[in-house]
Amino acid sequence: MRKYLLSLLTIMVSISLVLGACAPKPTPTPVPTKVPTATPVPTKAPTATPVPTKGPPDLTGQTITIYHFGDLSGPYAAITAPLIHGAEDAVAAINEAGGLYGATLAIKFADTAGSIDEAVAAYDRFTGEDDNPLVMITYGSGEVEALAQRFAEGKVVNLTAGLSARGFYVDSGYTFGLGPIYPDQIGFVMKFLKENWDTYKPAGAGEEIKLAYLSWPTAFGQGALTDESRAYLADLGIEIVAEEIYDLSPTADTTTAILNGQAAGANVIWTNTLAFGTSVILNDLNALGLRDQFVVCTDNWGMDLATYAFLANPAYGVGLIATFPYLWWTDTDNPGVQYAQQLFEANERTAGEHNVGYLLLIAGVDLAVEAIQHAIDTGGYENLTGEAVHDALIDMSPFEALNGVLRVDFSGGSRSPHTAQIRMIQGGPDAFAVIQNWAEMPDLRPAE
Repeated sequence: MRKYLLSLLTIMVSISLVLGACAPKPTPTPVPTKVPTATPVPTKAPTATPVPTKGPPDLTGQTITIYHFGDLSGPYAAITAPLIHGAEDAVAAINEAGGLYGATLAIKFADTAGSIDEAVAAYDRFTGEDDNPLVMITYGSGEVEALAQRFAEGKVVNLTAGLSARGFYVDSGYTFGLGPIYPDQIGFVMKFLKENWDTYKPAGAGEEIKLAYLSWPTAFGQGALTDESRAYLADLGIEIVAEEIYDLSPTADTTTAILNGQAAGANVIWTNTLAFGTSVILNDLNALGLRDQFVVCTDNWGMDLATYAFLANPAYGVGLIATFPYLWWTDTDNPGVQYAQQLFEANERTAGEHNVGYLLLIAGVDLAVEAIQHAIDTGGYENLTGEAVHDALIDMSPFEALNGVLRVDFSGGSRSPHTAQIRMIQGGPDAFAVIQNWAEMPDLRPAE
């Protein structure tokens, strides 16, 4: 997509990419009327004639399908919808621009209602319909963990926003993340806080970081705590003094969890949630009059406009710190962000969808399409399989999807990005200020 992104930025309806056109044949070199006397005339024809460079294939009439499934009617519905719409709008724009070497991209979705059983059923249905599935996009840690082995056995690439360490590295290999795994994220932010504690610690806090882990009781909610991340935090001298769970609900009461953390001496809270999961912590801290006693940190999904939809007061978001492994809508000098903004406006999406999910899935589709194109370029369309796309993702690494909106590197056995920023909310919505620019993250993948 990077090859035609700049033209898409000017006129969405007349995108100039022509992927399906074959390269023009070189103009024949005129044959001289006589051989120059200084050049000896060959006594016989060359034994081999150079083969002209072959242009891109013409795949007009072919269809390449990307599948995706996630919760559009259960607890994550409001969060999943922008992800789905971002993927669908990105695919539609590529088709409007001529497709992939002339082939039409199709995208098929299944609603799982937040059920793991439904996610498994969607996988079985899609693989039953298609004897050569290439790529499936998923959105939740639970479904990633449930299907990781199936993706690997079926050699189907899974690009996912469910950033489960287990799903990426245990009985896996075909699952690739659109963000860093959660153990890497908590380690990254806690290391930053350790090194900058005097700057960010609450008034009256001691010299040591005391961490309360308050989160949902789901694969996602508990995803940052692993043997590897616990050992890493211990090496940093950071003690986890409380581990509390609360309901996966916009109306969850986190008072008990917060007070238990306070009683244990915590001065930092980590919540591995998003949107309403992050907002209920901030709401209750303010209601209790305890906000100034804690540094509140979250994973990449927690710092998002979706969180503001559930805050009792927008000011409650100020001070939230999060891993940030991509660019944001306010990075308007980036061509990828500009392109995503034009898609957003052209499709008349609502203001509530102007969030991380929509932006990231524009980049995710770019990553998928670039990998499919690389597989075609390398092995030919006739050899295009999920395994070929898997190999392409690794061969392309490191890679900047959508002109650097997302940075990935799947080389060396990695299945997730290992660089990110850290941002802090320092004002109203969208004031996501960079407090740590792009840097290497700890690699806390599960031990083999």
